[in-house]
Amino acid sequence: MNKLFISLMMAAVAFMPLQLLAQSKWSSLQPKTDKHGFYNVVDCPTSLSFIKATSESQYDGSYKVSIYRGRTLAQSFNLEVTSDDLYYLDANFDSNMDIFVGPAASRNYSTILLWDDNKGEFVPMEGDVLNGTILVNPSKKFLVSLGSGSYCSEYYTRYAWVGNRLVTTETLIEITDPKAYKEYGVNRRYTIVKGNNLDNIAHNKKLETNKKSKLPAEWRSIIASFGM
Repeated sequence: MNKLFISLMMAAVAFMPLQLLAQSKWSSLQPKTDKHGFYNVVDCPTSLSFIKATSESQYDGSYKVSIYRGRTLAQSFNLEVTSDDLYYLDANFDSNMDIFVGPAASRNYSTILLWDDNKGEFVPMEGDVLNGTILVNPSKKFLVSLGSGSYCSEYYTRYAWVGNRLVTTETLIEITDPKAYKEYGVNRRYTIVKGNNLDNIAHNKKLETNKKSKLPAEWRSIIASFGM
């Protein structure tokens, strides 16, 4: 009887770390938002007492993320990201903790492991990896990235979740030297296009403006949160 009881207790302890993820609220673990409602992924916790996850580089340039139940390996993923950084946050706003893998920095690639309540495990987000610095807006439930397009351009990309896929809703292109982009029909500093179709900016539905003050309020807030 004692051996059976000990075995059951050990099994319960081994299962507990991942089981807790499906039951807990993570708002208290996430950083405070700025006055515009955003926080930066790199300000999120990088380790937690109740879950063990590791990330190690592989010979092919990918990173292997391993997640443990107690001392037992529960899941592993080979991910095409740029570094072994791990951050814990509720990335898709379902009140469960997810794992952001990668540096969340300009000119780098990152992705997200999402907690699936039905499966009781993590699943990789669908679609392309993320590129650039990442901010999260938990009240309006969207993410936004900032990446460099060239020496004189910046790309701000706004994402919304559709299931486990991050879909680009709008892209703001900032051109600090519009003369360098005449061939694309760009003659103003800011251009907003729907979605992420940037092959020919001139043919996209867009809003062009000479001054930041003429941008929609949400985009002005995004720029301010990035400190630009």
